[in-house]
Amino acid sequence: MSNSELSNLRLSALRALLGAIPTSLRAYSVEFSGQVIRARSVFDETWIDEHKELLSVVGTEIVSDFHTAFTIEEEFLSVPKSEPMENLAHLIYLRHEARA
Repeated sequence: MSNSELSNLRLSALRALLGAIPTSLRAYSVEFSGQVIRARSVFDETWIDEHKELLSVVGTEIVSDFHTAFTIEEEFLSVPKSEPMENLAHLIYLRHEARA
């Protein structure tokens, strides 16, 4: 992927997340894998189905920003605050969490 496409992916994800970050979201990351845009939402243990649906709309908005034939592959993970997260190549959102 070109630097321009990577920049467009990051900007698209930031735009799509505006007003769509539920309180349970710990992190959101994206990456290209061929013609697939991968998106990973990491929630804490307080997530509910509506939060997953909200982030699914974010993924749809991201892929719709690209004129070539990309598809989206989304992951929705629940990881308690006490456990570390694994993110995709490009971290778009990371919630501040106080360290104990």
